[in-house]
Amino acid sequence: MRKFIIILLSLLCLLGLTLILSVTVFREDLKEWVIKQKMEKYEQVRSYYVSEIPVEPENFAEDFKSIHQHVLKECSLYEQKGVNMDSLYSTLAKRIGNEVKTKSDYGLLVCEYIAALNIGHANALLDVYWAMYSPTIVEGRLFIDEPNGYMINYGFRDKDEIIAINNTPIDQYVNSRKKYVHASTEDARIHLARRWALRSHTDSLIVCDVIRDNDTLRLDLPLTTASPSGNNEELIVKSKILNDSVGYISIESMMGNVVEEFKKAYQQICELPHLIVDIRNNGGGHSNNGRLIAEYLLPNPQRHCIGADIIPQPNAYTGKLFLLISNFTFSAAESFAIDIKEGGNAILVGEVTAGDTGNGPDFFMSKYGIYFRVPTREPSVSPQGFPLEGVGIEPHHKVEQSVEDFFDNKDTVIEYVLNELIDNK
Repeated sequence: MRKFIIILLSLLCLLGLTLILSVTVFREDLKEWVIKQKMEKYEQVRSYYVSEIPVEPENFAEDFKSIHQHVLKECSLYEQKGVNMDSLYSTLAKRIGNEVKTKSDYGLLVCEYIAALNIGHANALLDVYWAMYSPTIVEGRLFIDEPNGYMINYGFRDKDEIIAINNTPIDQYVNSRKKYVHASTEDARIHLARRWALRSHTDSLIVCDVIRDNDTLRLDLPLTTASPSGNNEELIVKSKILNDSVGYISIESMMGNVVEEFKKAYQQICELPHLIVDIRNNGGGHSNNGRLIAEYLLPNPQRHCIGADIIPQPNAYTGKLFLLISNFTFSAAESFAIDIKEGGNAILVGEVTAGDTGNGPDFFMSKYGIYFRVPTREPSVSPQGFPLEGVGIEPHHKVEQSVEDFFDNKDTVIEYVLNELIDNK
């Protein structure tokens, strides 16, 4: 009898193990299938310039209704945002046939509708003309900082200040464009409207008034459809030793080979007692890359704010950590910042972040072929209860670049860390 029970238990254990393995394999197969389906879907996604959208004027109303219906069905955040969807739709739909008559008019209407959702990861896939360059924002003003060859070719020089575009004072120009900018917070919306001032959905030429050495110049700036022609091997992660006790690493994206680049840079400075990690110019990418980088910066295991566990590496940093953030810190960079802040061993310095980690954005198509993106995952919070959308991360020390330091080629935020937060004595 005892032998029979042992055999029975062994068979049950074997059966259980088989079921576990089967479920695991099924989950992996399902995961691969989902990824494959998404990849196939994304390969079909395309974008258009507003003047070339595949929607004829007589179909604007029907197409716009289909977008609205998709958003009501698929978007997970508009209720949390408190948007009156009926009012938004009816107000904009009334303009079709009156103010909205051309394809460009309709494309801008779609941008305005989706931007009104107040969600950073909701946007229409409509192309822009641009200068392959974004101005630097200092105290709310727009400056040229290390212009690329394209900007130099059209007369722009380092430290030029843009004071007007198309005969419109820059603040007024930016305010007129905010309604087309998708963002989760007002601070982020204003920042992006300034940062994208040299982009346009409709104009292939803008005229900029700039101040240079106390003189005002007017420069014509043709905008292009070209992609950047820079060095494809340019590093995403850059590092340097600021002094004998402070290391510095900037991470400008959570895409591509960022984890391997970070590991290589980290090895050079991980023994220093102070480390500054800069994600002020990081607009995001893949959140798992941020999780893998966080394993080198967090002292204790913790839950990644949107998923798997973060297990510190054997050589995880044990010195004093400073994380630099800005209004542009967004998406996977934002979730990375949440993880670092909730780890409790870092001091955050800079500006409030953009307030959006992603919430599972996915692509959809209107009835006549305009692609757009909205979040599909329900609102959530981090392990310590911080909202994953709609609220920017507050730094421990709010510091912004000053105009005086900009002209002296100093980084105000880094100088603050070095002179106010690090005891060099």
